[in-house]
Amino acid sequence: MSAKDRPVMPVRRGSLQARLYLASAFFLIAGLISAVIIYATAPAPDSAAQFYGIANSPQYQQQLEMIGGTGEVVLAEFHQWFDSLWHGKPLAYTVAVLCTAVAAACFLAGHFLFFETRQDQTDDQKS
Repeated sequence: MSAKDRPVMPVRRGSLQARLYLASAFFLIAGLISAVIIYATAPAPDSAAQFYGIANSPQYQQQLEMIGGTGEVVLAEFHQWFDSLWHGKPLAYTVAVLCTAVAAACFLAGHFLFFETRQDQTDDQKS
């Protein structure tokens, strides 16, 4: 059997699409379960650390602005906010949002997956 006699085999779209849908369901379920576990086991925030923290003092803010300008103050506040996402109950929300985004990406990749059939024959061989 030569290459000319072989039938054109289309790429199986269904199996890859089903795997992407299953991956999205897995990420969504695993992520939400993980977020619930993290939320349930997260310790309460320490109010003394927030109250007496050096970054919250007006003197620190003023010195930071004198040294680095307003941009440095904004970057320091952003850094503190970003660091707060990875501890305690905000970590549960972060895990939930990230896993939902990954699940949505897998679902959309499976939904908009378009494969062209494999063309083993050229236009000259078809005629």
